[in-house]
Amino acid sequence: TATAAQVFKCSIEEVTSDLRRKAKTVNFGIIYGISAFGLSQRLGIPRGESAELIKRYFETYPGIKTYMEKTVEDCRINGFVSTMLGRKRMIPDINSANATVRGFAERNAINAPIQGSAADLIKLAMIKIHTDMKSAGLKSQMIMQVHDELVFDAFPDELEVLKAIVKKGM
Repeated sequence: TATAAQVFKCSIEEVTSDLRRKAKTVNFGIIYGISAFGLSQRLGIPRGESAELIKRYFETYPGIKTYMEKTVEDCRINGFVSTMLGRKRMIPDINSANATVRGFAERNAINAPIQGSAADLIKLAMIKIHTDMKSAGLKSQMIMQVHDELVFDAFPDELEVLKAIVKKGM
């Protein structure tokens, strides 16, 4: 909602579910290297309007453009990108002469540290939560991870303790 308000230059109260959906599409699209044409197709808006959205997004969040450019340049030099915790992903096609192959590699170079860092963080949270659940002697179980969410099979009488453990662990 906050991103939508900033990108569409309106108050938080004026943000509709449609503006929020569009902002989410812009946000994720830019991270994946979407073009004005691609964004216009996804949102069903004229290409000029989508180009303006992308321009406004980078004006609102100039650090993202800097991150993207620096990440690709570092990857060109090193041949890999790293997560926040230092896990490396090799990107062998980053200097490909084929523009299509190189573009795919550039999008991977930008996305891998973001997605990989999120994966690192959820794994650390899972370990901490599991350890704290065992220490508290809970019978409830963590049963599944879906992206940035954890699913629990919780005993009702343990719910408040489990919520506190999960909140702290996440």
